[in-house]
Amino acid sequence: MLVIDDEPLVRLVVREALSASGWRVAEAAGGEEAWELISQERPDLVLLDLRCSGGEELLARLRGKVPVVVMTGDEEAAQGLGVEVLLKPFDLDKLRKLVRSKLSGI
Repeated sequence: MLVIDDEPLVRLVVREALSASGWRVAEAAGGEEAWELISQERPDLVLLDLRCSGGEELLARLRGKVPVVVMTGDEEAAQGLGVEVLLKPFDLDKLRKLVRSKLSGI
């Protein structure tokens, strides 16, 4: 799984929470770095901060190729995206349940 967020603390907290539940988590600060990681190893799920550098472009490139969950604090921007949305700030238990349900559907 790949976590993409421009905030290092968010990446750390998400990575730690999901790693503690047994998932392998890679991270990237923005779209360009994320695309390099995705090109090397296709993740089974992407958690994407829509407002990070290149976030919207990356979402368009990933659509239909990899399951994506958008993490954002902007509820309006999240409307109509056609993907699962996790509004910031989010509860870590909710995050784990969402990830579990997305990965079990693969």
